[in-house]
Amino acid sequence: MLKPQPRVTPLNRPFWDGCNDGKLMVQHCDECGKHVFYPRACCPFCQADALSWTQASGQGTVISHTTVRRTHHDGFNEEAPYVFAAVELAEGPCLYAQLPGAPVEGESLIGRSVRAVFVPHGPGQKIAAFQLT
Repeated sequence: MLKPQPRVTPLNRPFWDGCNDGKLMVQHCDECGKHVFYPRACCPFCQADALSWTQASGQGTVISHTTVRRTHHDGFNEEAPYVFAAVELAEGPCLYAQLPGAPVEGESLIGRSVRAVFVPHGPGQKIAAFQLT
């Protein structure tokens, strides 16, 4: 069964195109200098509409995680159990993604360093995931 596919819009297209190109793209506010994720029309910090896209380092830290044993969609059943985590990027924003290869039992991953990887997610689409470093 196919996984649900992202809804690509003009606003978030640079993020999804970046995933397909192996780049983690986030918005950057040209007014206050903060990085922003998820894609939006104005900066959540200063309300400026001067957001541009920039490539993030892909480096981050796990700030929370859980083991998924029962998936929300049958397309993910073959991957279960898997670790799903909140990752704080070095640039500041938080992303939520799978941690392929991370241990699903026995240890906390909070505080561990990760780096972005891009994994196939269906016909012609890759998504961001993170690997422990």
